[in-house]
Amino acid sequence: MLAEASRLYKLIILYFLYRSNAEITNAVLSDFLLEYGYTDYFSIQETLSSLTEDEMVVLNKTRTKTYYTITEGGLETLEYFRSKLPKDTIRQINAYLQDKRLQIVRDANVRIDYGKTDSGDYLARCSFLEQNELLLEVALEVPDEMKAVRVCRNFQEKGEEIYTYLWQKLVSEKEAASNGQKEAR
Repeated sequence: MLAEASRLYKLIILYFLYRSNAEITNAVLSDFLLEYGYTDYFSIQETLSSLTEDEMVVLNKTRTKTYYTITEGGLETLEYFRSKLPKDTIRQINAYLQDKRLQIVRDANVRIDYGKTDSGDYLARCSFLEQNELLLEVALEVPDEMKAVRVCRNFQEKGEEIYTYLWQKLVSEKEAASNGQKEAR
């Protein structure tokens, strides 16, 4: 990969992470760079690896996804070299983030993973985050891998609904007040 092209890919990724203000999946970064024809998949992975080694981004990996976040060093680098990023590229990133905001937020907010336990069962771990802060984490032990995959897939599709349901049942004062009135009768 040419040094000039490598620098451009790094700046694109750093700016993308900066503007998104959330952990971004490898798939979303790759989709943007491929959709706009900047480079090929292998160059993207090489660039992400280089940015990680240089501690400009950190990665958080689960069984199903890899997430990236810009570091303080990445922010400093972006600030120093931002003028080298073409204005058209900045507009494309901003438009992409605007158009795909819901998908990106959903991908960043719901985390799923599973693994085999010492007993031979599987533990499905499902989390719901908001602005990178953990709101809900559920760990469910199931007897086989198929069920673990099903738990993760269902949580991926219904994470917000599950969170809302649990919030209403466990925390909501309105719910507690109406239940207290029923018990008093």
